[in-house]
Amino acid sequence: MSSAQHSDATWTPGDFEHPNPALRRSVTITLCFAFILSTLAVVLRIVARKMTGSRLLLDDYLILVALFFKYSCSSGVAILMFNGLGSHITMIPAKNALVYLQVGYSNNFVYTGCIAFIKFSILALYKRLFAIRSMNLAVNAMFGFVCLWVVGVYVAGALICIPASKFWDPTVEGACLDPYKFYYGIQVPNILSDLILLIMPMHVVWTLPIPKSQKALLCGVFLVGGLTLVFSVFRLQAMIRLADLGPDITYNQVPVVVWTCVEAAVGITAACLPNLRPLFKLGHRNFWSNVRPSSNSSGNTLVEPETIRSNLSSQKKPLGSYTDEGSVEVGQYKEYTKCVKE
Repeated sequence: MSSAQHSDATWTPGDFEHPNPALRRSVTITLCFAFILSTLAVVLRIVARKMTGSRLLLDDYLILVALFFKYSCSSGVAILMFNGLGSHITMIPAKNALVYLQVGYSNNFVYTGCIAFIKFSILALYKRLFAIRSMNLAVNAMFGFVCLWVVGVYVAGALICIPASKFWDPTVEGACLDPYKFYYGIQVPNILSDLILLIMPMHVVWTLPIPKSQKALLCGVFLVGGLTLVFSVFRLQAMIRLADLGPDITYNQVPVVVWTCVEAAVGITAACLPNLRPLFKLGHRNFWSNVRPSSNSSGNTLVEPETIRSNLSSQKKPLGSYTDEGSVEVGQYKEYTKCVKE
């Protein structure tokens, strides 16, 4: 659509003063949804900790950092909306286009930080819940992988254009990376790590001495993280399509923005779900006795003690693991039986 066509009409989709309402509406709804979902998940996680009398643990602090990055990313999207998101780039004043591209440049770093700390929180949770050698090795390996991914994205993001100012000022002499390679470099390792995080706890959960229905429930809680994997794939597709659609980035970037917000919010929620079990006891008649503080344990286990006791008598060999959602970690057989007796 040419600029002449825009100047002849009182309202045209993409006009800076009256941008495409459908695109803007989708971004606004997504921003509100992502803000409420991620905030609510973290608040409920902290409430669950307080209900069990447990202090905040490493994975809780890491998810708080991820939420801070999420707020920063959402603030960046709000700035984009005020500077041309949903409008054709030819309709945007130069000063607004400059702000738009500078914020877009910085958002790569903020998004990566948010996703990285979500993964760090999940890994810290795995290490606490499944204190067995194989899981510790897997967690350490994945921690190294995610760190390398973050460093790679930050270096590539800083060098996406040389000099960096060429990213928001095409008139500057220099060169920029191929956007396809940059997008694949960001998302493919991200998707791969999501897949690995998804399957890491499955084997340990299925070796627990509990009924299959509880095993399936526990696996379902962890598999909610699969939604993050799905949204990561959608985000990659939107980024590739953005590169194919040409230079009208302010108009075509809306799907990328939407999937970015949703991916981060769902990731934070998925990381919080395994910690929310005390909240599901609200309707229990012994609720207050279940949530009283304890100095030795959180009083909140992913597996009911009664179920554990009933299965102990049938165990003929040492257990490989035991899941306790509070400060009690997964232990070997002796620690496990001691915990049950107490």
